[in-house]
Amino acid sequence: MFKKILIAIIAIVVIGGIASASGDDEKASTPTSSKSAPAPKPVVEAIKVTAADLAAVYESNEVKADQTYKGKMVEVTGTVDNIGVSIGQTYVVLSNGKEYSIVGVQCFFKSESEIAKVAELKKGDSVTIQGKVDGKSINVGVNNCILK
Repeated sequence: MFKKILIAIIAIVVIGGIASASGDDEKASTPTSSKSAPAPKPVVEAIKVTAADLAAVYESNEVKADQTYKGKMVEVTGTVDNIGVSIGQTYVVLSNGKEYSIVGVQCFFKSESEIAKVAELKKGDSVTIQGKVDGKSINVGVNNCILK
């Protein structure tokens, strides 16, 4: 019985020594003078598209448009057709270039600094806005937008 306890204790000591030694190796290879910086976020390239083209793709085939754009970052360029606030959300609607069309590109802004920039816009301004496409309800929605 004493022999089994002695073997168990020796095994625990050996395993602890191995774990400790491997931990020291990792610490030795890591510089101790500075904290490790977080890994940089990968840069997501925005899809560049005009408001007229984005609206046309959604009008033509919403399923295909969702596969191409929904959930993706876009950089959409167009002419300001409307500026407003709905249910506490500041938005800019970009024209699709057709005079009597219903579908436009509606860009929603959350950041106070971006909302301040929106306050300086007027109908007819040409702008480039970056955000993530949410799909189409009445307009093509683009969220978390910033003016470029």
